[in-house]
Amino acid sequence: MPWVPEFARYYVAHLGRSYERSDLTPIGRGQRAWERWVARQQPPVLICDTDWTVLHIWEHYRYGSPVEGCWCWQMGYGEAQLADFYFLCAPDFPWQPDPLREHPHEREELFTWYERLLVAHQAPYLVLRGPLEERLAMARQYVHTCCASLGLKAPQFQ
Repeated sequence: MPWVPEFARYYVAHLGRSYERSDLTPIGRGQRAWERWVARQQPPVLICDTDWTVLHIWEHYRYGSPVEGCWCWQMGYGEAQLADFYFLCAPDFPWQPDPLREHPHEREELFTWYERLLVAHQAPYLVLRGPLEERLAMARQYVHTCCASLGLKAPQFQ
């Protein structure tokens, strides 16, 4: 099933230095380009690992308010458009170390930031909680239900 990975992972992994706020502009541009490229393939469901919401929280949490009223991520990504639906993962599982992950002790606070952003934009979302298999089952069931209600063939998950 087509899905859009997180561009920032590839960008930062190959950057050769610590990222800076200004890097969020090309990260935003790359994320949007990947989203558009996969969308052109016209999958019945487009699943994105991340979108502008993650870029927005990342920039705001790490760097504060935008410089001169303009978010760096938005200079690359463009106009923020809500997805049809969001899966928001609760931080109720052990921290998984990762060279690109930050803030292991601030997961609850970041979760609250994401949820507030989704609520502020009236974005439909479902909080996924519990063990990985339960989370995956909830997400698959939601996608299958949505596809059925739209008369679409549900994607096959692997």
